Amino acid sequence: MAQEWSGQTGGTHWMQRSLVSIIRHTDIRVAYAMMHLWLIWYIIVRRVERRGAYLFHRRRGRSRIQAAIDVYRSFYHFGQAIIDRFAVYAGQQFGVTVENRDLYYGRVHNKEGFIMLFSHVGNTEIAGYFLSTPDKPLHILAYGGESPVVMEHRRQVLARNNIDMITVQPNDMNHIYHIGYVLQRGEILAAAADRRSGEATVTCTFMGESAQFPLGPFRICQVVKQPVLLVFVIKEDAKTYHVYCEQLQPTRDIASQYAQAVEHFALKYPYQWFNFYDFWA
Repeated sequence: MAQEWSGQTGGTHWMQRSLVSIIRHTDIRVAYAMMHLWLIWYIIVRRVERRGAYLFHRRRGRSRIQAAIDVYRSFYHFGQAIIDRFAVYAGQQFGVTVENRDLYYGRVHNKEGFIMLFSHVGNTEIAGYFLSTPDKPLHILAYGGESPVVMEHRRQVLARNNIDMITVQPNDMNHIYHIGYVLQRGEILAAAADRRSGEATVTCTFMGESAQFPLGPFRICQVVKQPVLLVFVIKEDAKTYHVYCEQLQPTRDIASQYAQAVEHFALKYPYQWFNFYDFWA
């Protein structure tokens, strides 16, 4: 089996707490500039992530030299995404523009529940901090292996917007029962559907080759037969994000629709593709 990126935020707990304190009293662009001081070292020591980013850029048609440069650009944008997350923990605000705003809030205000699929193109976590859902609780399936510091701050910030997390732990099926309760109550279930972690998969064509996507989110969509929205959150500048929202067609293969949409945004915003492992392995 190919080695995959763990997806866990790096750094010790002390470093993560210190970053929150520093950003609370610093312009975020200063933090971006300081990132250049250690980014090369980080890329060198993170072999799996470096190779994954390189393979992605090669697959989109870049030469070896171009792909190597693109790896640096990808990790710089990823660093910005991490800093932005901690900036929110520190109380800073970002502007968020929502494409198809009526579609999103129309579903939020509807008594019927729905499923929201996102991906690791862009910084979806930011949307959870600023997209309010006062009329309908939103429950996010979250990777349970994150650091305690990140999980603690996530819960605090998300709770302000009527959002909570359903923690997914290896070899633990409790989240399945929680999902059932959420959808029965007409609430919102949100999940990433582009990062596998040992569970059953479905094969989709992605950038011209077969790739494995986690089967679970798509199986839920098929079983519950509720509306499915696809959301991408793309960074535009230091203080602004753009949210793209579209509805998937229930009469077509949800997994293939999802893979096509992820491919479109990954090629449109290649430096915000944050699946840093061999996606096609």
